[in-house]
Amino acid sequence: MCATHDRSSTQEYGSRGAVEAARGACRTSAQPVRRSVRARATRWFGGCFYACGREPLPGQISCLDGEYTLDKILKHDFMAATAVYTAADPQAGRPRKLICKVNRRMHFCLVPLGWLGRLVTHNEVRNLRRCEGIPEVPEVLARLHPNVYVCEYIEGKNLGEKPDLPVDFFENVLAAVRQIHKRNLIHFDLHKPGNLLVGDDGRPHIIDFQISMHFGDRRLLSRRLSARVRRRLQAYDIYHVCKHKRRLQPHLLTEDQDRLSRNHSLPLRIHRAIANPLRRVRRACLRYLHAKGVLTNDETSRASAETNPTRWTRK
Repeated sequence: MCATHDRSSTQEYGSRGAVEAARGACRTSAQPVRRSVRARATRWFGGCFYACGREPLPGQISCLDGEYTLDKILKHDFMAATAVYTAADPQAGRPRKLICKVNRRMHFCLVPLGWLGRLVTHNEVRNLRRCEGIPEVPEVLARLHPNVYVCEYIEGKNLGEKPDLPVDFFENVLAAVRQIHKRNLIHFDLHKPGNLLVGDDGRPHIIDFQISMHFGDRRLLSRRLSARVRRRLQAYDIYHVCKHKRRLQPHLLTEDQDRLSRNHSLPLRIHRAIANPLRRVRRACLRYLHAKGVLTNDETSRASAETNPTRWTRK
């Protein structure tokens, strides 16, 4: 009896052990699957934070009756991807390099945003063309797609790189901004040092008309009211240029420019009260997503510092 009982107990234990072993094997085999699904979901979610998602920019584009190959990605953020393309077969009468800008095409968590990229591209191209004849503004060369256009490439550095500036640099910038204002335009984005370039010849250049606005005489109820509001908005462009000068060339600042660079008007105070906390929250979220591996750095040789999410670690 005892021997029989022992054998049946052994068989029962063995069958239970086999079941547990099978369950353990299933759990072990399921773990890589879960990790793979989670990695794909993380990559998909991270791609939603870039204008083109995880898709690389095209290695070659056809433009101006020629072929251009991707040279370097200057920037790829939520709203746009900007890259330098070089002519595969340089010829006279055709630029050797050009800038290709792709505005938002990717959805955000299945919410379509391609319409926003088309709207921004239309606004930017239209306002750049309104600036034709102003040498400090890059020329639009072609619109390749509702979300894509190419423009003139400018060899130089932006103010964020703190280059050596000619003595008359900001005077020329202010003159160019006033020429833009005569076309009833407001740039709205001159507070960013990256939107002001100094060319290799020392001349200034103004780029990125993404959020610029044409404020015509019939925008509001009367010409007089439209002109008055337009002048108030254009004054903020002048303020930002004078502020850059106060930071980079304080010894050349005139008394009037110093006064203009210290604007403490109510609209500006309201803007700062709203924008500064939002910027801190945004950077904190981006730092968290980068730490969790949702946002990753592009390790290719074509990437630049602007594509590196570690820049969000700055407080």
